[in-house]
Amino acid sequence: MTAMKNAKEQPKINDAPWLNGMIVLVIIGAIAWAVQLIQGMSVTGVGPKAAWGAYVVTFFFLVGGASGFVILASLADLQIIPGLQSQRRTLLLGALAGYMASGLAIVLDIGKMFRVLNMVFSAHLRSPFMWDFICVMLGMAVTAYYLLGPKKKWLPVLAGIVAVMVVIVEGLILNMSAGVSLWHDGSIPLVFLIEGVMTASAITLIAQGDSPASSDVLRGILLVLLPLVFVLQVVETATVFYAGDPDAQTATTLILSSPLHWGVLILGVIVPFVLLLQKSRTHATTTTAAGLLILGVFGAKWITVVYAQAVHFMQKTALYSPTLVEVAGVVGVMGLAGVLFLLGMRYVPKNAI
Repeated sequence: MTAMKNAKEQPKINDAPWLNGMIVLVIIGAIAWAVQLIQGMSVTGVGPKAAWGAYVVTFFFLVGGASGFVILASLADLQIIPGLQSQRRTLLLGALAGYMASGLAIVLDIGKMFRVLNMVFSAHLRSPFMWDFICVMLGMAVTAYYLLGPKKKWLPVLAGIVAVMVVIVEGLILNMSAGVSLWHDGSIPLVFLIEGVMTASAITLIAQGDSPASSDVLRGILLVLLPLVFVLQVVETATVFYAGDPDAQTATTLILSSPLHWGVLILGVIVPFVLLLQKSRTHATTTTAAGLLILGVFGAKWITVVYAQAVHFMQKTALYSPTLVEVAGVVGVMGLAGVLFLLGMRYVPKNAI
């Protein structure tokens, strides 16, 4: 009842400018997709030097964030983080938007729509990619039921478990991919899970404005998870240099020599932690910290997915860079997530809280 009362008391926001802006991004992405369909995958940067590029990074980012939203909503309903109960509808709409937009990222990466149909009608159930497809579809279905279906005591537990499972399977795809030494690190599923919760917390922190009840909770989550990510990264690097194989050591050396790595570590982890730790912080400070953290998570996934392939393909990391078509495609995918979220906020019944 309190959550419903808080939701009704929230002032109505004019979202038309945001919606129009997101539609423009979708149009940009649609043009990029059309160019890609006409000219083929040669207009992208993926190929022998990097089989997975910007689209796959975007997919992992969106699925992780979407699962993070569901986890936060589950923890709120289970009274573990009661301060977020008023945000339940918003969190689950964000999750649905992320899951659905991630599907477009994979379609762009695959190249042609009929290949997606082949996954459905000619499924190879032993393939990790099929497991991933099933898990994302299951996550989307459970999230939709969690939002719109009758409220059951077991539902938050189920939704949270499914969301965790989706992210873990994403990490296992890398673990089970042959030929890339750094992908065999067993901590990747855990890191993906932490990054997903961090992304969802940071986005919520930015979107909600000055709401003390949940801001302090989200800030506390980030202050715990940021040092954890830092420690895991240090341990992983030390382990590779102490007992890793030569390929893993070479790849790690390339990563450590990259400005992106240090940018992610300093601007995406250390600076947000320091800003969030300040007692005299302002909303602008908190928003800056959250924004840097989101960019840091995206950069970290870029390093994990793209840079790790450098040694496998006997190329330097700098040789892969996304083309303008890929950048426009990613912009369109992000725009689609925004459009779906805003339309959900407009048209999904507010009693879905």
